[in-house]
Amino acid sequence: MNYFDLAIAIPLIWGVYKGFTKGFINSLATLAALVLGIIGAIKFSGITSVFLAKNLNIGTTYLPLISFAVTFIGIIIAIHFLARIIDKLLSAVALGGFNRIAGALFGLAKYGFIVSIVLIILNYIDRQVQFMPNDKKEASLLYDPVSKFAPTIIPYIDLERLKSEVQNRVPDMNKEDPIPKEKG
Repeated sequence: MNYFDLAIAIPLIWGVYKGFTKGFINSLATLAALVLGIIGAIKFSGITSVFLAKNLNIGTTYLPLISFAVTFIGIIIAIHFLARIIDKLLSAVALGGFNRIAGALFGLAKYGFIVSIVLIILNYIDRQVQFMPNDKKEASLLYDPVSKFAPTIIPYIDLERLKSEVQNRVPDMNKEDPIPKEKG
């Protein structure tokens, strides 16, 4: 076990603890919000960017990032409101130990997904600027399986594809800002 394993294990253990204390319903809603938030932001941030460009006069430099973030946060908020309603409706049902154990498993899955996304991003950066020693990654027990977790859940997580999708939605991203600024 090396420092990669420790850096990966700490958030996973925290996820198990948080899932156990929150229970199944809240943990499921949080995981669903994360996954659906990412998928929804990828699919619908183009609609958000058109709305923001027309109504808020936002330049194209930061528009893809802002529209992705607004869409992602909006989906997460909507799912959490829905989860609260479901949790209130199901509060009369005593799930007891099963609720906590299932919550721990969902907490592990959620934090595993987050750590996997972070590892994907770090791998992408590491290809540009070598900062993670390959021998430490290969010696790690958790690095390989956890880094493959998110692509297994969402097979099309591909940073290059996401980058090209954003650039296609806003084709003039690298040109002069086409939205005129008010004079005076």
